[in-house]
Amino acid sequence: MRDHPAVDLATETSVVITRDQEIVPISSWITDVMARCAAEDLVLQVLTPHESRITLPLRLALRGPQARWIVHAEDGHYEGYSGLPVDWDGTEFVPAERARTDGPSPTFLRGPEDAKLGHHVTVDLRVVHDATEELVLGSAVEELALVLAGAAPAGWGAAEPAVACWDRAALTALCRRRAPRPTWLVFTGGHGEPGPPFGGTVQVSRVDTGVKEEITLVVSLLDDTWSPQDTLDALESLADRWAGSAELSTLTAHWMPGRADLTYPARLLGLPRPLAMALGPVGVAEAGRERVVSAPVEGRLIGDPLEPGVWYPLADITSATPWNQLSAIIRHLT
Repeated sequence: MRDHPAVDLATETSVVITRDQEIVPISSWITDVMARCAAEDLVLQVLTPHESRITLPLRLALRGPQARWIVHAEDGHYEGYSGLPVDWDGTEFVPAERARTDGPSPTFLRGPEDAKLGHHVTVDLRVVHDATEELVLGSAVEELALVLAGAAPAGWGAAEPAVACWDRAALTALCRRRAPRPTWLVFTGGHGEPGPPFGGTVQVSRVDTGVKEEITLVVSLLDDTWSPQDTLDALESLADRWAGSAELSTLTAHWMPGRADLTYPARLLGLPRPLAMALGPVGVAEAGRERVVSAPVEGRLIGDPLEPGVWYPLADITSATPWNQLSAIIRHLT
């Protein structure tokens, strides 16, 4: 790993990649290092100046337990998502003791300085398809994009820039060639078009019950173009159809303030707020129908009445914080 051209420092527990750029994407070199770190059980730490912004696909890739965004500022190093200080312990960046008393870095708390914020609506979707020769992947990504952004993805690829034109058949062929290994891909759309910018990632893997797609899609909407209820209605309609075809496993949706260009500064932008959660027919069968309809938040059965899924809207909750309600639902179901 020390000889990899993207690696600036490698220890027995971690790998550090330094990027001194205004905007840091997830390049093919970074994805290669990520794969090697996963195989060797190493922590990947991407180090940037506090002025840098990272792209959406890199942000999504670095939110796992074995990957971190580390930021260098005048007041020291901090974690890019939480702002909490970190220190180098000789092998990797670790949470600093002062984080318990001092809280997030003052640089992080300054917030964004050069952009008007809109809404980033994020959907995390898990669907499972029957493993047939006729299966063509990417339909769930396409449907989500069409409903939330008004257009299908424009590009896709294994890294950024995602320059290949969106092609579900080509995407499926790549995943088949790589099977049974999982395939992680990025997609993008809406940039420079009338509709809002959007993008995300999808990981395709074989599971006992078929072929699973783990999708995260984020769309950037301006304040005057976003209706939470319209978003909820659109997502519930999709969840109802996916539950009816028994493809839906889980869906969660939330929103948070964000830049229009879907890049992320190492600054406090605001707190995320949940919108909805859905569970597919398998999850409902495991938890029991009576249990899912008696959750702390009233759920609506969706899909096939004989083998339903369930939909929990959270956007209009005022009696308690939505995150508390979401946690209460999960505790109730498990």
